[in-house]
Parts: sequence; structure tokens; C-alpha cells
Amino acid sequence: MTDGWDAVVVGAGPAGAASALLLARAGARVLLLDRARFPRDKPCSEYLSPATTAILERLGEGILDAVEGAAHAKLYGMKVVAPSGAAMCGRFVDAPRPYSFALPRTTFDTILVAAAARAGAVVRQGVMVDDLVLDGRVGGRAVAGVVARSAGGRHETFRARITIGADGLRSVVARRLGVVRTAPPRRVAFTAHVADVAGVDGVGELHVSDHGYVGMGPVGGGVATVALVVPQATVRQERRDFRRTFFDELERFPGLAGRFNPRRLVREVLVTGPFAQWSHTAVAPGGGAILVGDAADFFDPFTGQGIHAALRGAELAAECVIPALARGVSMTLPAQALQPYVKARRRTFLGKWLLERLIAVGVGSPTLTNHVVRRLARRPDLADLVVSAAGNTVPARRVLAPSVLAQLFW
Repeated sequence: MTDGWDAVVVGAGPAGAASALLLARAGARVLLLDRARFPRDKPCSEYLSPATTAILERLGEGILDAVEGAAHAKLYGMKVVAPSGAAMCGRFVDAPRPYSFALPRTTFDTILVAAAARAGAVVRQGVMVDDLVLDGRVGGRAVAGVVARSAGGRHETFRARITIGADGLRSVVARRLGVVRTAPPRRVAFTAHVADVAGVDGVGELHVSDHGYVGMGPVGGGVATVALVVPQATVRQERRDFRRTFFDELERFPGLAGRFNPRRLVREVLVTGPFAQWSHTAVAPGGGAILVGDAADFFDPFTGQGIHAALRGAELAAECVIPALARGVSMTLPAQALQPYVKARRRTFLGKWLLERLIAVGVGSPTLTNHVVRRLARRPDLADLVVSAAGNTVPARRVLAPSVLAQLFW
């Protein structure tokens, strides 16, 4: 049994590494655990929205310089192609830097983990968390740490005043807390890296059809990340391996046909999902634990906002946890002390949650997608507004205003 940690962070992706960095910098004793060893691949859009750049600057530790120094791409907007073939392109507006970075998760996550270690966090890789430790002193409901297992099979218990579940879509922490919920639409993503894709330029692309959609964009070095997203029901009903037919599926999209050479696959096809999963609370009911990033909520990858939400969520978590730890409470942090985190998440993300849900439902309707894309193609100002809201450079509430929705749908 290992005692003495202020915080144990489960998961060393963007949410976990940033949380560990911020807490360690504030003087907390932080243990950061991940089942993988870095660098490691991750199925993801690998897109950092323009608003993410400001967070990287605030995190410091040379993170932004490292991103700029690594092989990366810059995206200046997003193009959407509807099932009818109609297309719109919006540019990012109202941002100091009118572009987003895009780079492989193997690079980005390794940069963040190294920064967390420099800030003072202890990083343990190849360690899988199996269960939570409950604190009997407070009724047996408060989380007081985790039980983990190393690659060699050795079990260890790590006790902490706060446990941060940042372990992604399949979060062990969220499942052990019993707070996971799901809802339609449920989709599965197949992602790959492909070199020398024809026609890739300085925007991301989203191609929608009646059988799913494809998100694509450059990530530097002549490589594009390509994600095929299809309904979970389709995967189950057709009983075929979409990894093997990946390029055949891409050819079914008119805007993508002929643009790929299967021999230029440079990373195997990875699978993730189903999506549309969230936790009904980001704070353990008995206290002692919070959820950050995809462990807290993940609806759909269409807008590619997972990394921004993960990093901003880490900031909100640190803003709540650091003062709570400083109060000197020796036992696990009570739920009441963590409620400011819940309020801050709602205040920060509610508009974006609503917008993403609206988009996710719309993508499932070819007729609606055709209509909206045609409207946006005729109104570049509206296209810029929607793309910028998706990129977090303008508030989502501006798109959700009745006058704007009326222009989009009627």
C-alpha cells in the first residue's frame, strides 16, 4: 500500500496530464497513472481547436513551443460536404491566431506527459487501475484512492485525498462510481493515418452520407488523419470488419472517391466507440473523486472538440481542487468542496453541449444536412459563425440564438 498522495490521476491523456501538471505546479503531491506506455497511438481527430492554443500557453512548461516545433499542420477552417454533394466552407474568426494545430496524438500526448513530469508529477506508465478504494471513515462512500495492477501483475493500492478519473471513454473510475449513462445516436469510429491524400489543404473536411460520415485533415509530414464514423447498429448488422474494408468505405463518399492510395496507409486502422456516453455527475456522490475529459462526457467526434474540452476541463478541475487541498483537510475531499467544479463545468460547457447534440442529431438526417449545408454555402458569414462556434472562438450561444437557428433551418 502506498500512502501520501494529494492526488492520484488515472489516465495520462490530455485531461489527465494537464490536471496532473496544474496540481503539481501548485505544490500538490501528484501520481499520474496510465495503462499504456508513451508514445502510444490513439484513435482521435487529432485536431486542437483554435481556442486550445490559449490553454497551451497558460499551461506553460514549453508545451506550445514543443507543439510548434513538432511536425504539425495548421487548419484555418472546416469544409462540410452534404449527401447531395452540396458543400460549404467556414473559416475561424475572432481568434488571435485564426487557425488550429493538428498533430498526431503520439506526439501531443507525449509532450503533455513530459510537461507534467517536469512540473513535479510522478508518472507511472504500464499501470492499469482495477478498482477504487473507499474511505470507511466517511460512511464507506468517499473515494480514497485506487487499486492498480502493473504489467507484471503486481497489485498496489494508492491512497489519495482526491482521485481524478481522466481515463477516457471507457473510464474505469466512472464505471466504478456507477455514474455512466448512454443515449442515441450511438456511433463507432474507424481511424487511420494515410499519406499523400489528394486535395488536402488548409482546412479540415467532413463528408456526410446516409450511411455515416468521414472526418479528415492533415496532421503534418504529408499525412492525414482519416476517421470513418458509422452507426453502431450498422457494424452489428453487417457483421463485417470495417478495418479491412476501410478504403472501400471511403470510396462510397463522392467527395472522397479516388483520393486515397491504400498502399499509403502509414498507421493501422484503430477503432473506438460507441459514443454518446456521459456521466450524470462529474463528482463522486460521496466525495473524493472527480471526472475530467471523455470520462465525464463524450457525445460524438463530429466537431472534434475532445481535446479542447479535456484541457479546459483540467483547468476547471484544478481551479476547484487546489483551494480545497490548501484548506488542509487530511481525509478525502468531501463532495461539498468539489461542487464548484460541477457548476463551473455547466457554466463553461452547457452551450457547447447543446450545440454538439444538435449537430450530432442533424448529421443522422441526410435531408436536414443537405438543407443546412446549402444554406451555409449561400451565407459565408453564417458558415464562419458555425465553424467558429465549433472551434470555440465564438460562444456557442451565438449559434443557438433563435434568429440564427431560424436562418439555418427555415
